[in-house]
Amino acid sequence: MANIGHVVIGLIIVGAVAYMIIFLAQQIIARQVAKLIIRLEQLKNIPVRDRLVDGRKMSLTGKSLKQFEALEAKYTKLEMTGFEAIKKQADQVLFDSQGVNFVKSTQSMKVLRQMEADASKDIDIVQQGMNDLEQLDREHKQAVLDLEAKYKELRKILLSQSFKFGPALDKLEEILGALEEDFSEFARMTEEGDHAAAADIHETLAMETNQLEERIAQIPALYEDLNEKIPAQLAEISEVYTAMAAKGFRFEEDFVEPALADLQKQRKIGLDLLQALTLKKVNDQLKGLHESIEYLYATLEKEAKAQQRVAKQLSELLEFKHHVSRQNHDLKIELDRMNQDFVFNKNEFDQVQTWTKQIHNVTEHLNDVTREIETQELIYSTVENGLNQDQDLLTAVEHDQVTMWDNLQKLPAIVKVARTRVTQHDEKMRLIQRRVERQNLPGIPTAYVDFYNSVNEELGRLMQQLDATRINIDDAQRQLSIVSADLDNLEERTNRVLEDADLTVRLVRKAFMFQDNQEVQQAVNEAKYYYEQSYDYESATRILGDVLDQIEPGTVATLRHQFQTEVTE
Repeated sequence: MANIGHVVIGLIIVGAVAYMIIFLAQQIIARQVAKLIIRLEQLKNIPVRDRLVDGRKMSLTGKSLKQFEALEAKYTKLEMTGFEAIKKQADQVLFDSQGVNFVKSTQSMKVLRQMEADASKDIDIVQQGMNDLEQLDREHKQAVLDLEAKYKELRKILLSQSFKFGPALDKLEEILGALEEDFSEFARMTEEGDHAAAADIHETLAMETNQLEERIAQIPALYEDLNEKIPAQLAEISEVYTAMAAKGFRFEEDFVEPALADLQKQRKIGLDLLQALTLKKVNDQLKGLHESIEYLYATLEKEAKAQQRVAKQLSELLEFKHHVSRQNHDLKIELDRMNQDFVFNKNEFDQVQTWTKQIHNVTEHLNDVTREIETQELIYSTVENGLNQDQDLLTAVEHDQVTMWDNLQKLPAIVKVARTRVTQHDEKMRLIQRRVERQNLPGIPTAYVDFYNSVNEELGRLMQQLDATRINIDDAQRQLSIVSADLDNLEERTNRVLEDADLTVRLVRKAFMFQDNQEVQQAVNEAKYYYEQSYDYESATRILGDVLDQIEPGTVATLRHQFQTEVTE
């Protein structure tokens, strides 16, 4: 019995739980349906029908009317059947929720949500469609006002400023007339409400009107360039060219007049292109015209400036040439005069003759230029290079002339200095001779005597050169350098001979301190032989000095130092 009681209690609990679940599910569905019903009422309250009624007042036609009717039909269908169908589906959901078939209830709820979403979407489509139609209506009506004002302004510009457009005026008026006709059609369609068809015309009108405005803005400057500025420039170039030609100016290939004629043709082509409104080609044509005109201006300016430079340079060159020619003449006279006293071996006379020929060539060229100026045959810009070459040549000649003149003027002073040095060298030879003689040496080394005589002979020949009627100064200077070097060498040899001779005597005296040393005595005898018989004082010093340095290191150095100290005191 207890078990049966437990089962019954369990069944009661399960039933109670099941009932609670069903009750809660019904409540949830009921609340969801209630929310959807509220949403449905909100959709109904959207004033779509009012907007559609207002839309009928726009007097739409054509494609716009068809678009409106499609929107109206969509909303009417929703009004007539859509909203009611949603209400019925809500009732069905509530009915299904009373049972225990949760699957069916869920499916019914899903259908209800979808129906509500579709209705909301249809209303959005109708609303957006009406927005587009209203916006298009406002835009087109504003476009009609804007375009009408713009065409009036463009017409006013073409009428009041017709002189600024030249041959392009007729074409511009033709285009404006065509645009005005299209505008009338656009205005009519807008007024009738056929905005879809009007939109196509409006797009074309806007594009072509902008293009016309750009042309009207650009053409006056282009026409002014072709009709006023360029003709004025060509006239100025022609006037300047005529005046320059009358003054004797000439130009390479004489192209100026043909170029002016061709530019006039190109200008007319530009006007034809302007008449056809091909503005890009007009700009290209103007670019070529301006480049050619600038080249003509540059050519005239180049010749005018070249004439000024040539006139100035020619005058300066003629004066400079006279100066260099006169200087060359003076230099030749000076060479002839100094040739009596000096021997020239640097081709000085040939060099002066070469300068004479170069000056003559420059003279001929300057005469040719002067003659071409007088006969009006000269192209000034073509002779500047030649005149610059003349300038460079004369400058180089003048520099070399001055150098030669300065060298000639230095010759007497060079001879004087050379003679002074020769006199000093001769006195030095005598001093050397007296120094040697005062030493009372038993004899003089043969090599020294030979070198002394050689230097003496060189000095004698140099004296003869400097005392000659015509002096070869270059050879005399070379000989003076040799004699100077040899004399310094002779002085060194003299010092060495006298020092070795004296040192030998001192070493012999020193050797007396070692009379018992056989090796020393033998060295003394050998040193006396070289001293008294062959006059080889260097060998005598070396033989005896080596032996004494072995006995008493530093002997030779000490005695040599004593001698040098005595000599310098």
